Amino acid sequence: MGKIRSLSTSMLKTGVIGFGGGNALIPVIEQEVVNEKKLVSKGQYDKDIIAATLTPGALPLEIASGVGYQCAGIRGMLAGGICMALPGTILTVFLLSGLRFLDSVLLRQIQYASVGITAFIMCLLTEYILGTLKLYRKSRYRVFLWCIIVGVFLLTGGNTICQIFHAGFSVPRFSTIEVLLVTLLGAIVYGLRPQGKKKKKKKFKAIQFRPMAGGVGIWFLFFIVLSIPAFLLIPVGTAGFDLHAIISSLLSFGGGDAYLTIADGLFVPDFISGNEFYNHLVLIVNVLPGSILCKTLSGIGYAYGEAVGGSVWAGYAMALAGFACSIAASCGIFFVIYHVYEWLERINVFVIIKKVIRVIVSGLLLTVMAGLIKSGIEMNSNEQMPWFTVLAIIFIIYALNLFLYHKGKCKNLAMILISFTLSIVVCNVIGM
Repeated sequence: MGKIRSLSTSMLKTGVIGFGGGNALIPVIEQEVVNEKKLVSKGQYDKDIIAATLTPGALPLEIASGVGYQCAGIRGMLAGGICMALPGTILTVFLLSGLRFLDSVLLRQIQYASVGITAFIMCLLTEYILGTLKLYRKSRYRVFLWCIIVGVFLLTGGNTICQIFHAGFSVPRFSTIEVLLVTLLGAIVYGLRPQGKKKKKKKFKAIQFRPMAGGVGIWFLFFIVLSIPAFLLIPVGTAGFDLHAIISSLLSFGGGDAYLTIADGLFVPDFISGNEFYNHLVLIVNVLPGSILCKTLSGIGYAYGEAVGGSVWAGYAMALAGFACSIAASCGIFFVIYHVYEWLERINVFVIIKKVIRVIVSGLLLTVMAGLIKSGIEMNSNEQMPWFTVLAIIFIIYALNLFLYHKGKCKNLAMILISFTLSIVVCNVIGM
């Protein structure tokens, strides 16, 4: 129980500060479960990252459930995935249900707080990237690997940099999934090349079908149980919503922003109006922490349930169904890939993928940093606080976090509180 309690606390905390999407949370979760609480080893955590990266769905939920499974079995798997998704989902449904009663002041304070949280996350992302450079600093391929990091960043985030600095032009942008596909193709070609020397034949582990089926069965049961309230209150529409939710989760490659496009195509206007989707839900899920996939499905479920069922309780029930679909679909398919990967990980191709995936993720994290900065500027800039002022605030708090991390040896919680408080105070003073 001690490991599950520690895991649950870590995932809840990460869910609360989880701005920036799945890739941004890779170093945040690593700091919690590998460096601080030592729930899993670095090798075990890297295995979760690889399996999650190759899997559709919500990446932070998948990593959290994988960490939970490795440190506490099925119960840990459930605790990790649920606790990671819970904070963002609760905040999303709360704001949607109380939107008509809330003024803009509360939303403004959340936006101000996101500036400090952005700076804190950028600090952790920087440490992950520096760790990658340190890992390969003695490799004969280190210059090539550095070029890959920069190349991935320019391909996926170059256009964002142009937008931040108002360059007046744009560059072609490639999606995360396109970069990953090219990487996987390169690994396959390189891994299948003729070997110079005959190597000892490797023994492969048998696929663990029984635990794999057991894990998938648990997630299916989780989905059924949490969908019961929606079936009782809205018996006709729940099955259709659940089916769309599962399909959308299984199509979700490329991160949260890509999922919003999928959700638009599958849910608008049959389950939620375009106005409510873009002017309410998209705004809220981009401001709040947590998985965009999970927040979006829960939010669509709430809007659809309230409209069809005619009550807030029907909205809550359908939001619970959306919550269940997002977690069960993401973590269920991850569990399958995780066990298949355990069987395949000794093949030369997958050995190469294991080595290169951290380099690719490091390049993507630079893009995440650029995206966080752009989002912070768009949400907070106005006449009193122009874009370059917001940019300066982010980098000042970012520099402070780096100092606290290296010189002050501060824990994550202390850095979060300092960043949170400082950003709210400074933004309120300047924005008056």
